[in-house]
Amino acid sequence: MEMIPGVTSIDNSKTVTKMADDGVLGKDDFLKLLIAQLSAQDPLDPMGAQDFSAQLAQFSGLEQMTNVNSNLEILQKLLTASQNTSSLNLIGKTVESYGNAFNHSANSSETLSYSLASDAESVRIDIFDIAGSQIDTVKLGSQTQGKNTASWDGFDKFGNSLPTGTYSYTVKADNQAGAPIGVDTFSSGLVSDVVFGKDETYAIVNGKELPISAIKRVSINQ
Repeated sequence: MEMIPGVTSIDNSKTVTKMADDGVLGKDDFLKLLIAQLSAQDPLDPMGAQDFSAQLAQFSGLEQMTNVNSNLEILQKLLTASQNTSSLNLIGKTVESYGNAFNHSANSSETLSYSLASDAESVRIDIFDIAGSQIDTVKLGSQTQGKNTASWDGFDKFGNSLPTGTYSYTVKADNQAGAPIGVDTFSSGLVSDVVFGKDETYAIVNGKELPISAIKRVSINQ
């Protein structure tokens, strides 16, 4: 093949750039490919200005996206660190979430929380020990729809003071027609530890892991 004076032959086999080890084409790889393409193009039929501008626009967009992703990763790390630091403040505080377990301290009364789907004519609260045995019952009159609380004196049905420990309760509510209505109960307890998981942070409450996102209320004293 006759060579054109002033033009050096390009070995196309040496112009192929290597992709990153992870198989993802990064901005550096893109730039190397563009340079290799320009070096290997036919001098008699070079890339048009429009095509070249389009490829430069792609490179610019790729670079901007790379910078955005890097900034988002930095922000995510800062947010995670901030959330972890804030969650440490839960240690020693009483938290509340959906559930029916609660910590009881001997010689003290407890406040039990629940939410009614509609107005109730009567409410019955049964208290259970850690073994699941019913130890007391609290009966209440009419209650309004929404969040309500009831006080339990900490004594069993025989008048005996109950020791410190973990207890549970259920709530049964009926409307004026005597039909049962929906009830949500709330578990409460003291946060003893905070555990940082891979995807979630947990508060240790009543000996169990409670996701921070599941906490509905935080208080200094129950």
